[in-house]
Amino acid sequence: MISLISYAFMTLSAFLNRGFRPLEESGEGVVSSAVAVVIFSALGVAMWFAFRNTMDTATSMVSSQISQLGN
Repeated sequence: MISLISYAFMTLSAFLNRGFRPLEESGEGVVSSAVAVVIFSALGVAMWFAFRNTMDTATSMVSSQISQLGN
């Protein structure tokens, strides 16, 4: 009896889940890819500015140390 009730419940839930699926999902991969590209390009720009700032600071510190060596 319990197995019959569980079978009926599983069949009903499977039937109900089919009714709530979207009918058209053809553009979902394109949208997800576009979002990923935008996120990665924003991260790339942020990393470039951080790298450039680090290199500018390092260059100025090295130049300062080299100028002190001559004195």
